[in-house]
Amino acid sequence: MTNRDDDTRKSVLLFNSPIVKHKRDQLEMGNLYPRIGIASIASTLLRNGVEVGIVDPEIEDLPDIINRIHKFKPDIVGIPAYTEEIHDAAYTSATIKKIDGEILTVIGGPHSSAIPIETLKEFDSFDIAVMGEGELTMLDIVLKKNIADVAGIAYRDNGQIKCTEKRPVISNLDALPYPAWELFDIEKYRGGNILSGFSGKGKSLEIPVESARGCPYKCIFCYRVNGREIRFKSPKRTVDEVEKCVTEFNATKIHFVEGTFGVNKKNAIEMCDELIRRGLNKKITWSSGGRVNVLDRKLLMKMKESGCEYLGFGVESGDQAILDKIGKGITIAQIIKVFELCKDVGIKTEANFIIGHPDDTEETVLKTIKFAKKLNTDHVTFAILVPFPGTKVTEMAEDNVNGLKIVTKDWRLYGKQLGYALELEDLPYKKLVKLQTKAYREFYFRPSKLLGFVSRLSLKRVIYVIKRVAGY
Repeated sequence: MTNRDDDTRKSVLLFNSPIVKHKRDQLEMGNLYPRIGIASIASTLLRNGVEVGIVDPEIEDLPDIINRIHKFKPDIVGIPAYTEEIHDAAYTSATIKKIDGEILTVIGGPHSSAIPIETLKEFDSFDIAVMGEGELTMLDIVLKKNIADVAGIAYRDNGQIKCTEKRPVISNLDALPYPAWELFDIEKYRGGNILSGFSGKGKSLEIPVESARGCPYKCIFCYRVNGREIRFKSPKRTVDEVEKCVTEFNATKIHFVEGTFGVNKKNAIEMCDELIRRGLNKKITWSSGGRVNVLDRKLLMKMKESGCEYLGFGVESGDQAILDKIGKGITIAQIIKVFELCKDVGIKTEANFIIGHPDDTEETVLKTIKFAKKLNTDHVTFAILVPFPGTKVTEMAEDNVNGLKIVTKDWRLYGKQLGYALELEDLPYKKLVKLQTKAYREFYFRPSKLLGFVSRLSLKRVIYVIKRVAGY
């Protein structure tokens, strides 16, 4: 596979998601949305004269996908996967190989970025694993004859698995072409929602827009696929992208995907002002993820004026000692203040918690549940800590630090709402699941929250949640 004699290999089929045979985590993975990483890779390939197609098993039946592969005759297929999707991605890749064993299959996303060699060892249907950002790496995979010259990958070479040198991050994000949403059957994503696992109703079309990459913070449970260095698109370029989503694809909602909105206040305010100047705040609403230690009243008011309707925050715990332990870099006082400010300016909020942190006890988890109920937020999620590959948590669990123990390496059980992968000495996973159930029940099964909760879910997911909360 190392050397190619065929200079015409320029046909690429990209999957928006793997073919999922069974969704174990209906809350975490239940939403329908177009993935911006795939759209950005597609546009980079198109710009360089590569023939590109997009398929999405979420909206296409398997027989139709197989027929498309036969007709498209791709030379290369790219598949993204979070950790809990990696088995499905391997199944997808194996299905492709059965159609044509000469198709080069490329796996990308957080899982392969964190453990590329291990991914290829475990799943023999993948030919190449991409580490980190995919645009330029995928372009090199297509264009370079010698795969060993492609930076940022693991690959197979005569029965051995090898890694190439690390690829530098893309410093100038403005140089990237606009995501190729024209390749997607975009109208079929109406009613999808990107931010929360608890959404998925309505007729709105939400399209993701990326205004920054990277995260400089040090949370021990997070793998930073785009690195620690935060890079920004210019406010003008970001708003140009928003306007394109509105005028060409009839988007009614925008989600800024970086999760650290407001970390650069100057950029954020300029972007909001540009949305207002162009009148886009009257055409769309938008959401994002933020941090409680960077947002203030002035910025939140500007965000609201520009169309912001919803913000999600990683709160993680209601115990300050736990927040310090996990490297979150925020305080209880900051959490309370920002949620109050959001309520004051009219922005809805979601507080995302995790239970099962190092040093968590039943007492600290109950404290978190109590804090969540008192916090003036519209919605919550209660994840159970997952030892994702490449994270500090995984290192700690492998060394049994603070009583952490990895229960399974079956990646299919690594959904954040499932709770099957990790436990503490004093909090076995069955206990964690019971505490998670208690948390959801106590927060949402109140008159002030129940109607809003049910209104955000499809009937299928309402039934799933009721069974989960009831302990079935």
